[in-house]
Amino acid sequence: MKRLKRYGPLIGVLLAWLLLFSPRLLPGITIKSLAWVAISAFLFWLLAFRRWSLWLAVVVLALAGVLDIFHVYFFGKLTDEYLLATALRTTPAEVADFFSMLPLRPLLLSALWLVWCVLSGRWLARVAPGVLRGHRFLRWTWSAPVLAWLALVLANAWGSDALRWQIHDKTYKIYPTHLAWAAWKYHLMGTAVMDPPLLPVAAAAPAQADTVVVVLGESASAQRWSLLGYQGDDTNAPLRGLDGLGVSTVLARGLNTAGALPFVLTGQASADSVRHRAPSFLDLAHQAGYKVFVLSNSRNAPVADFFDQVLSRSTAVYRKLGDGGPHDGILTPAYEQALADPAPRKLIVLHTFGSHEIVQDRYPPELARFADPYDNSILYTSTLLKQWTGMLDASGARRSVLLYTSDHGLIMPPCSSDYRHGRSLASLVPFLAWANAGARALLPALLPPGGHSNALVAEGVIRAVGYGAVLQQPGWPGSANPTFEGHSWQALRGLDACTLR
Repeated sequence: MKRLKRYGPLIGVLLAWLLLFSPRLLPGITIKSLAWVAISAFLFWLLAFRRWSLWLAVVVLALAGVLDIFHVYFFGKLTDEYLLATALRTTPAEVADFFSMLPLRPLLLSALWLVWCVLSGRWLARVAPGVLRGHRFLRWTWSAPVLAWLALVLANAWGSDALRWQIHDKTYKIYPTHLAWAAWKYHLMGTAVMDPPLLPVAAAAPAQADTVVVVLGESASAQRWSLLGYQGDDTNAPLRGLDGLGVSTVLARGLNTAGALPFVLTGQASADSVRHRAPSFLDLAHQAGYKVFVLSNSRNAPVADFFDQVLSRSTAVYRKLGDGGPHDGILTPAYEQALADPAPRKLIVLHTFGSHEIVQDRYPPELARFADPYDNSILYTSTLLKQWTGMLDASGARRSVLLYTSDHGLIMPPCSSDYRHGRSLASLVPFLAWANAGARALLPALLPPGGHSNALVAEGVIRAVGYGAVLQQPGWPGSANPTFEGHSWQALRGLDACTLR
């Protein structure tokens, strides 16, 4: 009893402190993740010796826990730089949409987590400083993490680049430093993207298409495309029988726009794009002598970001025609004007709002033909693709090409109670290629066999404008045989369809 009385409060302090770092286990409980919880608690142990620093730690860990509860619920991993990119470009309308459809499970878990943080913080603030000062050995344990942090700082300051990367690979696993690393990575992306891209020195080969149209979709999943095997509503009815059309299923290399769209634009992740100063397909088209148009119905971000910069830096005409509404048909008049432009070679990019949540708001009432609102949104996209393809065919361009894909898909019933961002096989998205008679010989290259990511759009445009040699360079990552968190294209379909685990 004497030992329990003496060591009981100490054991309680240690357990309560450890549990404050437990959100590190949200992506999955393994021996490694348990070890990182212990390491994280140890490295921040010095904060438990004073009431003010302890409360500071509790507040930071409470907020980090709430962020990670939602991020893991939606995306299966701890908060990263793409959440920051998404948050900073989110508009009030998107915030309203998000809060109107918050799922109950992460809300309840967040509420329980905050209650636990308040209760444990009050108890630790009252008990911990006295308990720690009351043990001779424990009085000095704060110095060990100080020395560990000092060693990391010195190694990062004086070590080689290889050692710095090793330190990053380890320290981002220390909870909650992943938030600091996410902020730093976003900062690097935001500053480095202002550097001009490294363009090919060699001139482009003869162009294979005179007018290239790229439709960037949003939140469209291949599993709801009837042309790709969906047995429910005929969501692609307008496209059936369209001459010169081919479709396939590709993998979105991200679960939200911030993570996925860079692959479509440059063929690489955003971090790799800015590190390598990678040109987008718009940059290469401009370099090849094309007049570039970007017409967007995406939400107007409050600050210029990676996407604004990449979409506008080589663009002759950059117009935001809607703020996610009323519907993507708002792009049609400006698209008609771009097709009529006298430039002999044109690249026209239509950035749509597609099937973004809330899906029942993504199509006009007259196209509410099906019981499922998501199917209606895909039908509306198919209607626009048919219309825009017809306009391109009638424009008089000798060789014309239209490419379409979505940045990512949505998780949907039965994996979810509603349509929302998240992990599932709905990350497989549609890819569509159309070519008129003059460019029909290019179609097989635009639709290669085998598994591909939606970076196939970038590769298709690069081939069409005459820079196909870029795709043969050793550093080009390629869209073929994509992987998702270490899983091959073939293995991906063997995972749980709702969680990809």
